[in-house]
Amino acid sequence: MATNQITQSSSPSQAELKRTIGPSVLKLYGLGTVVGAGIYVVIGEIIGLAGALAPLAFLMAALAAAFTALSYAELATRVPESGGSASFVSAGFGSRALTGLAGWGIVATGVVSAATIVTGFVGYSNVFVTISKWWSVPILTAMLTFFAVVGIRQSSWFMALTTIAGVAGLLWVIGHGWSDLGSYPDQFLAAWNAPETSLAGAVIPAGFLAFYAYIGFEDLVTLSEEAKDQDTAMPRAIWFTLIASLLLYLVVSAVTVSVLSMDTVAQSRAPLVDLVREKGSSGYVLGAVSLAMIVNGAMAQIVMAPRVLHDLGRRRDAAPSWLAKVNSKTGTPVAATLLCGLIVTGLALFFPTEQLASWTSYIILAVFAAANLALVRLKLAEEGGEPAYEVPLFVPVAGVIVSLGLILGEIML
Repeated sequence: MATNQITQSSSPSQAELKRTIGPSVLKLYGLGTVVGAGIYVVIGEIIGLAGALAPLAFLMAALAAAFTALSYAELATRVPESGGSASFVSAGFGSRALTGLAGWGIVATGVVSAATIVTGFVGYSNVFVTISKWWSVPILTAMLTFFAVVGIRQSSWFMALTTIAGVAGLLWVIGHGWSDLGSYPDQFLAAWNAPETSLAGAVIPAGFLAFYAYIGFEDLVTLSEEAKDQDTAMPRAIWFTLIASLLLYLVVSAVTVSVLSMDTVAQSRAPLVDLVREKGSSGYVLGAVSLAMIVNGAMAQIVMAPRVLHDLGRRRDAAPSWLAKVNSKTGTPVAATLLCGLIVTGLALFFPTEQLASWTSYIILAVFAAANLALVRLKLAEEGGEPAYEVPLFVPVAGVIVSLGLILGEIML
């Protein structure tokens, strides 16, 4: 089965997505989709569950996420199309209905996640200054939609710059708490040996939550038609994203435990801001960085969802053809992007996105399971020729098991 070529079903005159994203920017884009504002907030919940064993929870979550991420690295070289997960499911199963379901599911997770993030921007901003969502949400969403419309190069550079700011903020946190890290090994051993601490009761639930701190590679692969040197750049970007985010999470969580008491972390709305304040610095700079990372997260979703719609309309006959049209000047699916921006604005203003967001985790995990299973089918059916990047068969098999296990865990919890 030849899967390393993009199938074309549109007329030759239709404008194409443009390959304008270099390998370095692609890596920063990927890191930005993973290391979002969540680490600035969710780290408190993870430490609240696992205490000084929080780095272990991040390590376990990274190993679990790596199976699916590496499967996506191979799939992106086999099926380098803007549909991402939907394209993978189509290649593996050949089912129009299943492909459409996966594609629209990914679009739904994108717009709901973006709306949730935009709402979070308003909530986090109110820690520093009171603003109304009725004007801040439309302005923020319009700004992000504008960048997504004018070109992927502009969007990717915007995300690269906010990613640099976010990583710099984490390094600033590490610098503030570096002198306290010497006490961490004793804290880790004390927590490990404490009778009330257990892997099942503390670390695994924390790892379950930390798994979502690594999600983002499914957004990255939707740029497969716009990345230069796709066959090598995409796998390297995914590897870089996994390793860099893991190292940041490990050190930041250890520093946080070393500097702040467990009670302080558990009660904090912005633990890392409290950390730098504890060390004598103003929290406003880090608060501004956190807001930049929130914007980064929303931007990734507003870029991703229209590209999936483009693929569904152009190749799968699962979306209206007007959503697949690419503007010849900007090289972006303008109509699909504007539609996604409007939906994000409406969801953020008028709907309780927290409940919608909780359902997106089921959708994304189901799509992960389907994509991993698609890779299993492709690998077993392969007849000659090798993809540009390949992982062992046990990787997608483990990805299926982990994804279904997390769905079961969510239901049980």
